[in-house]
Amino acid sequence: MKRIGIIFGGANNEHEVSCNSARSVASHLDLLRFEPVLIGIDRRGGWHRVDSVDALADVTEGSRFPDLDGIDVAFPALHGRFGEDGTVQGLLELARLPYVGCGVLSSALAMDKLLTQRLLELVGIPTIPTSAVIAATVGDAVMLADALGYPIFVKPNRSGSSVGASRVESAEAVADAIALALQHDSTALLQETIVGDEVAIGVLQHLDGSLAVGAPLRIVTGDTAIFFDYTAKYTAEGGATLEVPAQIPDAAQARLVELATLAFRTLGCEGLARVDFFLGADGTITLNEVNTLPGLTALSQYPRMWQAVGVSYTELLSRLIDRAVIAFSGERSVVAIAASAPGVSAREGSI
Repeated sequence: MKRIGIIFGGANNEHEVSCNSARSVASHLDLLRFEPVLIGIDRRGGWHRVDSVDALADVTEGSRFPDLDGIDVAFPALHGRFGEDGTVQGLLELARLPYVGCGVLSSALAMDKLLTQRLLELVGIPTIPTSAVIAATVGDAVMLADALGYPIFVKPNRSGSSVGASRVESAEAVADAIALALQHDSTALLQETIVGDEVAIGVLQHLDGSLAVGAPLRIVTGDTAIFFDYTAKYTAEGGATLEVPAQIPDAAQARLVELATLAFRTLGCEGLARVDFFLGADGTITLNEVNTLPGLTALSQYPRMWQAVGVSYTELLSRLIDRAVIAFSGERSVVAIAASAPGVSAREGSI
């Protein structure tokens, strides 16, 4: 039986989301094959072995480095900076420990939304028109926002779960939105509003390295949510529902799968990713972002995509862990970003 070190928490603004993901992972592991070991990171960055996810809130001083003794495979259930951005992945690489999910480079790339856009545009994937400001250039924000046209979205460059994101309707609201975004990252993005359905594609890597996709998922927001924000994503009161399988045209679905797998290969992802798009009424497709450690809570999209095609949550976790072991044995590939990534092969896209 393998001991699975579930790493969760984190010194960032997605700490609670990570804790919820860890609860779900621990409670859905195949206990005939795996023994969960909870490794929590408190809000100050200290590491702790704990008996339960809730116990992390009560710990005091932790270690500067994790206790990984006796762990066979690490399962980072982390979101956001200092967890999903390649930092923890680098630590696990140094520890020579197999781990679930993307490696150092792809994790860091996908966390940086602006850099991801530039790379994906090189291989022909359409992305959202975006401008960026830092503290030294905030004076340009209104000019950049005016050029994009209102409403716009302002968000931190390296953050997730819509933390620090705002919908901005006029020039008067730009400064406050930029200030909020800069609380969470050194770069704030200003993005054109894309009109269309939000559709996500979940990508899963087989043991042999080929890719499969789950059922497409469409986000349906209710009247209580102006956009799919933190509340809509993680609370029952958020006013959003998830339509899975998404009721979209077959041609659009095929193109979304093609672009999702192209993005996965281009960024050199490993194991899993959720690729988020906007699908316009005229069939126009725009990539929003690539999530290398998508949420794994009870309300999360990624497990539901796979349940819709007959893969239980427990089986999904088992596949991810098995792939991590294979990747560690020598198949974790290094992708040449400058080269065009391959499309979907005949065997990719099947479960």
